[in-house]
Amino acid sequence: MTSTFHGLEVGKRSLYTQQTALTTTGNNISNANTPGYSRQRVDMQATSSITYPYQTGSSSSQLGTGVSVESIDRVRSEYLDSQYRERNGQLGSESTKLETLQQIEALTDEPGDNGISASLDRFFSAWEDLASNPDSLAARAVLVERSEELLSQGQTLNDGLTSLSKSLNEQMKAVNDQINVLSTQIDSLNKEIASTPEANELKDRRDLLMDEMSGLTNAENIGRLEGLQQSVKEVESFQKDLNEMFNQLINGSVTTDVNGTSKQFNGLNDLMTSGFSLVKDANGAMKQGEAMFDTTGTGTTFLESLSMNQEVKANPATIAASSNNNAVSNGAIATAISDLKSETFSFNVADSNVNADASVSDFYGMLISKIGAKTQASERSVESHQAVLKSIDQNRMSVSGVSLDEEMSNLIQFQHAYNAAARYVSTTDELLDVIINRMGV
Repeated sequence: MTSTFHGLEVGKRSLYTQQTALTTTGNNISNANTPGYSRQRVDMQATSSITYPYQTGSSSSQLGTGVSVESIDRVRSEYLDSQYRERNGQLGSESTKLETLQQIEALTDEPGDNGISASLDRFFSAWEDLASNPDSLAARAVLVERSEELLSQGQTLNDGLTSLSKSLNEQMKAVNDQINVLSTQIDSLNKEIASTPEANELKDRRDLLMDEMSGLTNAENIGRLEGLQQSVKEVESFQKDLNEMFNQLINGSVTTDVNGTSKQFNGLNDLMTSGFSLVKDANGAMKQGEAMFDTTGTGTTFLESLSMNQEVKANPATIAASSNNNAVSNGAIATAISDLKSETFSFNVADSNVNADASVSDFYGMLISKIGAKTQASERSVESHQAVLKSIDQNRMSVSGVSLDEEMSNLIQFQHAYNAAARYVSTTDELLDVIINRMGV
């Protein structure tokens, strides 16, 4: 049975509903530039109808009772959110690796005159010059300088890699701390949302934190943290290979010709101490040469324990260039050492069970090429992830972002509906006035 005031109730419901839509539209406009805000939409639903009591026909009819607000929902796509966070994690990981690779490239300073490749060329060239003039003190002095330069560049690169590794580990600690803070905040928001499931603003804040978290680590454990972990391994591998290169050059097993006889030596130092210098002993015989490098130091890496032999540095005449102890050097040792440039060593490659047989220069060239190729691949990967992430974000914003044009259109639409509802209430009030005041009811 409908009430006499049924019309007023229908009008009141319409006024409340349209006013809610207007307020929600205003809220959307207010938050158009709020980071993480998702536009909201009022879900209107017709209220339950009632049986029309005055129907004279045989079938029953239903009379509408107006409209009500079913809910105020966020417009959000979980699929796009998932895609965004997955891609954001991949970008965070790859960007971190790219930064590390670029830093390694900068430390090596290759190709160029200041890199280890150029120093190796100058080092072996100095040995060739000594082989041509084995009794020349000037050639020996240049050789000492070239040896010191090579060692200095190797140690500088090694120190740079150690600092880079330390910096990456510190960044990992900072990222872990940041993840813990974000996790705590998300957990707190989850509890608030559980007690107030309709709180759209809380859900927006949680989603914003989850977006930030995805760049650090996501559901697949991919993100900046994973990129840092891989970067540390990359730096450590390069550092091991660098030290292996110097270790093989100075101590590695190599077979080379000395005066036409093939012999096996344990690297540069062994060759130098097998020959004779320009220094004479008490009997007037030529003394055996001194090793160029002192390997008895301490350090966590081979290069850290390596230093110049101070006796050779002070007196280049102690360098062995000859395979005999005659007064005039034959330059055979110097020639054999200069030939080490193309001799094959067996390098224990980091993170590999297979040794690499190559010359010192080729092995170092391989290290530089690997870093260069990885950097290029990483650059392409970052560009790809950035493009896809931008596209996903644009799609996401088209769904959940606030469009001022659309909101202005909605504002006019709901305003007209509200005005019409107000007019309907006034008309109904006039009808009731006729019934109540003019018909003597």
